[in-house]
Amino acid sequence: MRPLEMNSSHPLTHEAIDEVLTRKSPGNYTLGYMDGTTFVVFYVGRSDSDVGRILHDWVGAPSRNDRYAPARKAAWASCRGDGLMPLDRPALGRVQSAETSYTRFAYSYARSAEEAYAKEWRNYDAFGGSHGLDNETQPVSAVG
Repeated sequence: MRPLEMNSSHPLTHEAIDEVLTRKSPGNYTLGYMDGTTFVVFYVGRSDSDVGRILHDWVGAPSRNDRYAPARKAAWASCRGDGLMPLDRPALGRVQSAETSYTRFAYSYARSAEEAYAKEWRNYDAFGGSHGLDNETQPVSAVG
């Protein structure tokens, strides 16, 4: 299992995005929640040109399917102990919650759109794909 290969998580706010993303660049991101001190991931994505701009689009947006499991039921946790570790059981069905938007993000820059696409696939697979994430589809290349 590959590590997330991203920095620590940050609050998903316009201010935090502007503070930590200091350049326009292709890159990858994850969206999720904190469960105690563990950042759990429910969505992985990428931008082929400006990862900061795409993160701004997620601030306050509802979770992809308007449903999610509490963080303790996520398929994977990204910051537990010395890196990515599966929980003891697969994610159970997602449940309704009063809160419907992601609260944290992590990101990394990429040298190119192709590199961002490859890393998105690694993260998508590592976090359980369609069974463990809110992503509606698997990653799609922008290059035809």
